[in-house]
Amino acid sequence: MSDQKIHFEQYLYLPALTHDAAIIAWGGFFFKYKGEPGHEKWDDEALEDNKLKGRKQSIGVKSGSYGEAIVILTELGPGGETRVCPAGSNANHVVINGLKPDTEYRYSVQVNKDGQWREWAAGPRRDWNFSKDEKGGLWLLGAGKDRQYENVFRTFPDPARPAGPLTFAVIGDFGQGIEDLPDKEDRKCQREVAEALEHAVKNNDVRFILTTGDNIYADRKLLVFTSDEGEEDDDWFFTYFQPYRYIINRVPVFPVIGNHDSAETEKEADRQQIYDNFYLAEPYRQLRKGDEFQASPDGLFYRFGYGSGVEFFCLDTSRADDGKRCFEQTQNRAMLTDWLQTASVPWRIAFSHHPAYCAGPQHPSEIELQAWMREEGQPGGIRVFFSGHEHNFQYTPAEGAHYFITGGGGKFKSTKIKNKRLIDIGAQAWGGNEEGHFLLVKIEGDEMSVWPYGHLALGQPNPIKLNFPKGSSLSPGKAPPFVINRV
Repeated sequence: MSDQKIHFEQYLYLPALTHDAAIIAWGGFFFKYKGEPGHEKWDDEALEDNKLKGRKQSIGVKSGSYGEAIVILTELGPGGETRVCPAGSNANHVVINGLKPDTEYRYSVQVNKDGQWREWAAGPRRDWNFSKDEKGGLWLLGAGKDRQYENVFRTFPDPARPAGPLTFAVIGDFGQGIEDLPDKEDRKCQREVAEALEHAVKNNDVRFILTTGDNIYADRKLLVFTSDEGEEDDDWFFTYFQPYRYIINRVPVFPVIGNHDSAETEKEADRQQIYDNFYLAEPYRQLRKGDEFQASPDGLFYRFGYGSGVEFFCLDTSRADDGKRCFEQTQNRAMLTDWLQTASVPWRIAFSHHPAYCAGPQHPSEIELQAWMREEGQPGGIRVFFSGHEHNFQYTPAEGAHYFITGGGGKFKSTKIKNKRLIDIGAQAWGGNEEGHFLLVKIEGDEMSVWPYGHLALGQPNPIKLNFPKGSSLSPGKAPPFVINRV
């Protein structure tokens, strides 16, 4: 069409953060559109046709350079210094070292293209919104309603010192996409949960987000703009970068691999694209010791700490080529054993995709993971375990540890769980069969509190409806939050 134009929407994000270092990254996505300003008709076909601009990768480590770039970083507070951090050759990211622990910084990205320096993603920004008939587009809302980035982050505490209270979020199975899905009961699920999550991050001092896998898995049969593998950048707009746009520029996201992120379910695994867009490759290795991180075809495993009192373990539970789950592979199991044999910490927390204990209705418990927890995990000090895979919420205390399923970030199943299956695994509560959800978790001293939240209601994240099986020691008057005492 003669009046067809191409729009490139710019994005910023913070893919990695420690107590003294950060990675700041930038990129974007292409769209076709036509029509007069304010009345454009948007076509996301350009997301799949980046040949229009001569590039297939538009965001992540592999994306081609958008020009000479620098990050301007300012320490907030009295006497804060400003640093200018140049990007590497042909890179759309900067690795920044030498930061102060538990300190706030503000940043901006400046890119020089065709001899002119411009601030990346300065605005006005276009976000994918829906009209009354649910037809989407990158609209300019105008009149002060357009969103702007608030590019402020806070480094983690000194790993040698006890940290104060920690609040983090957990979300899983969220990669369905925010585009409207006709005739699906959960068609708005990811949009609604993302809005509630953004509110929680801003108002609860959330320091980071854990995922429980199935990060990108929208189905081409339902969404014409994306594939179900997530192996190309254009698969990531509606499923990750747009819904969490104003979160991921401020807090890091720590992912795990799900069955839809690997060859276990998909014809082609999008593992490498996850490594690319989450920067789980060489830039990330620069921030962490090599023996504490592995991102390879053999699995994604890493651990990170928050102060001296909290440590997190990422376990890859997807299946390897030999049929075993990645964490069961001899070399991976030995590595995890070494990690667990280091000095114990007050809170040692694991997260994976497949759950050790699950009452369904779709999936069973993972017996292999139960065995690993008995033999290695619990003796090594793991007290709390977050998983996904099942598209609901479940809480099960078992053999000295506490297991949470949170798989409702983008989908939910209205099917109820049979009471016998709940009793069989010792589940104390479940929910999330009427709406999606995420978890908000707070650790303060020897106590952990866990809240399952759904959509926004009256401007606040709304707790999901919970169900309590027969024999549960909990009741509606006692939960949420779910309170775990370390001792």
